Order: sequence, then C-alpha cells, then structure tokens
Amino acid sequence: MPTRSIPIVIWIGKVMKMDIDARTSHSAPLKEGAGKRRLWLYIVDVCIMVLMVCLLVYGVSWQIFRTFTDAARYECYAVDFWQGTKALDRFPVSQCAFITHPTNAYVTTQDVVQFMQSHEVPQFVVNFVAGQDSTLPFHALPHEYPLLTVVPFTLALLAPTYWYQVGFAFLMALVAVGIYVMLLRYRSRSAAIAFAFYIGVGGWGTAAGRFDLVPSALTLIAVLYAMRSRWNWAFFWLALATVIKFYPLPLLLPFLLAQQMTSREKWLSWRRLAPLGVFVGVCIVTFGASFLLSVEGTIGPLSYFENRPFQIESAAASVLWLAHLVGVPLQPVFTYGSLNVLSPLASAVSPVMTLLLLLGLGFTYWLQWRRKIDVALSTLLTLLIVMMTGKVFSPQYMIWVAPLVAYVGRANYRWLVSWGMLSLLTTMIYPFLYTLSHSLTSAPAVYLFYPTVAVRNLVLLIFIVSLLIYYARVKSVPQSGPQHSVLKS
Repeated sequence: MPTRSIPIVIWIGKVMKMDIDARTSHSAPLKEGAGKRRLWLYIVDVCIMVLMVCLLVYGVSWQIFRTFTDAARYECYAVDFWQGTKALDRFPVSQCAFITHPTNAYVTTQDVVQFMQSHEVPQFVVNFVAGQDSTLPFHALPHEYPLLTVVPFTLALLAPTYWYQVGFAFLMALVAVGIYVMLLRYRSRSAAIAFAFYIGVGGWGTAAGRFDLVPSALTLIAVLYAMRSRWNWAFFWLALATVIKFYPLPLLLPFLLAQQMTSREKWLSWRRLAPLGVFVGVCIVTFGASFLLSVEGTIGPLSYFENRPFQIESAAASVLWLAHLVGVPLQPVFTYGSLNVLSPLASAVSPVMTLLLLLGLGFTYWLQWRRKIDVALSTLLTLLIVMMTGKVFSPQYMIWVAPLVAYVGRANYRWLVSWGMLSLLTTMIYPFLYTLSHSLTSAPAVYLFYPTVAVRNLVLLIFIVSLLIYYARVKSVPQSGPQHSVLKS
C-alpha cells in the first residue's frame, strides 16, 4: 500500500500546486496560460467525480437485484411506511421477512402500553399509543433508524420497483459528488481528491449501497459552518445529521465546547445559548413528530442497539478473538442484521471499552480546551474513538469519517498512506473476505478473517494514539474563523 500511495501523493501535490497557481492568478493580472490551467483543473475534477461515481456504483453492482441487501431493506422500509405492511406482499418473501416475520426481540406497542399502564399514565395517552397500528401507513418506522431516514429511502422509489437498488446507488453516488464539491469549494482541491481516494478505496463496496453518506455530508456541512463560527447553522446541520442517524450525537460536546470558547456573550445570555437551543429544537420537533406517528417505532432503535452483542469487526471482538486463541470459547452468531460474537469474557470487556471511551474523549476535549486542536480535528477524533470502543464497527463506518479525514489531513502523505491502509484493509474484510465463504455465518472460518480485522483495528488504534500524542505536544492553534488554519500533520 505505501509504495502504491507514493505516485498518488506526487500527483496530488502537482494538482495542488496548479490549483494554488490558478488561484493566485485570479487576483493578479491574468498571466498567459493561467486560464488554461484553471480549465485543466476543472476537467480533472469532472474526471475524478465521474470515476468516483463509476467505482462506487460498480462496487455494489454485485448486490443489485438481490433481496438480502441493505438497499433491499430500505425499499421495504419505505414501502412499509407509505403504504403499510400489506403492500410488502409484492416483494419476495425473503426480502421483507425482517418486517413481516422478525426474529429479533423489538419493543412492541403492547410493551409500551403495559409500561404506561403500570406507571399510571393518563388513559387518553395510553389509548392514543394503543391505536398506533404499526401495520398501517405512516405508523411503520424503521427498526434500526430514526424517522427521517425514510427521506433518502423514499427518493429512490422514484425509480421503477425493479430498479430501486440501482436508483439508490446513483443517489448515494451523487451525495459523494456533493461532498467532493463542498471540499473543493470550502477547503481545497487536494482535500477533495483525498476524499475521492478514501471513499473509492474504503467505501468501494459499501458507500453506494448504504445511506451513511447522507449523515456524513450533513456532518461535514456542520463542521464547515463551525470552522467559520456560524454556530446557529452549525448546530442546525449537526442536529439534522443526528436525527437521520444517531452517531453524530457525541459531536454535540466538541461543538458546544468550541462555541463556548469563541463566544464573547455573557454566560446566561440567550445568544450564548441559542445554538444549543437550535440543536435541541430540531431534535424535539423531529422526535415529537416521530412519537405522534409511532411511539414503539421511535424508541425501537434505542433498544435495538442496547441489546445487541459485539459485532464481529469491532475492536472488542478482536480482543475476544485473541482470548479465544488461548482457549476462551468464541461463538459467531447472526443477530440484529449483522454477524456478532458471543464470549464469556464479553461482560468483562464491555466496561473496559467504556472506560477507554471516556478517557479518549476526555483527553480529546482537554486538547481542544487547551487550543491544541480545533473543532474539526476534535470532531474527527470523537468519531474515531467512538468507532474504536463501540459495540459495532461495520465497514460503512469508514464512510462517516472519510470527509473529515480528507478535510483535516488533505494531501499530507502520512494521512494518505495511513488512512489509505485502513481503507484497503476494510475493503479486504468486506466484501472480499466475506464473499470467500459460502454464507455470511461461515465468514469467520476464512483463515485470514479474524487476523485481518485485528490488524485493521490495531492500525486504527495506532492512528488515534499518534494523533493524540502529536497534538498534545504542539502549540495552540486558531479554533475557528473564515481564515482558519487546520493543523499541520
């Protein structure tokens, strides 16, 4: 990987130099050939975006027209929400069986009603909740996701039923193009090219088949506003990302810390608290609407993640695999829509991962408070630490951070090589190692599966620790503003 990255680094450097020359000539008298250089750079951008779209769509092409894929589940969710459970009869039984014949234990409306009755909730509220039939239109919410995920799921319904997964793949590819344009416009061309490289290598088999690019793009928009101290808009976009997928919620802490550090208002003034009020307001409105449609569907995703075991690619699962090498039992099981592991040591590993999460986030925010890192890097580190210590580390998680890694690291060769290696290892795991087995549940039997996952997690751990150590030694940096300078690496 490093040897292959050297020509890419050199090429990005040349393009970045031409970009700087073109920008310089814009403010000075137009030099001969400057217009041609800018035109060439635009052509390069178009070619990169077209290539990125082709790679992402091709990467999920083997999944298209199959019933057991994420995009197929999204189609079931969208049709179930708008037309009710009866409309799912048009699909093959296996495609929507997770809705019509669920195997996982979800919170049901009856569970909610019994809980409310036992706590003496007013009867009219109990009756209202009891009347929310999850088989009817507008009452069937996704089991794993918040209400607003229905929006991207629905947009792909504009394509004919048989072509839903194709339409969804191109929809997500267009979101990737939007991220490229944002990085090009508000960061640099080298950052945009770095993103195309990361998403092409690390998200080749997942980006166009999942909706994770949507909250990833919204999170990037929030960071762009935060770096320019436009806090109301920053918190608005962060809230929007959170109510589409829960993972950006921990980013509220670095955003709030950065906003309070730059605010000159009095501590109890409305202007100082307004951005947080925007975030809370968006969440209240969104989840309020969700509760009105389905209380069971709104709280379902919370219990979904609370009850699931360690996913097989998580760092905790790698620890359990190492313990298995010395005789501790380890059993892979397919539950909650993914391959997970069961081990007698799971209950002991879980609090250790929680402790590492708190220590990592605490040290990150201490660095931010000392002005050694800005909100962009604090946001990135927060997500990386959550990924490293969480119960789940699915391949699509690399999509969450790809725009931020490109924003912070740009064309720095250390970032290109290290994150390129992480991206390549992730793609080796999925789809390649998974598809070497006859079925999903037999993937752990592939000789290189557990070792590759462990190496990937070790590289990520080294990446995080290296960033924390490096920035603990640097001087203070500007935190935000139109002329911000994000961190040499």
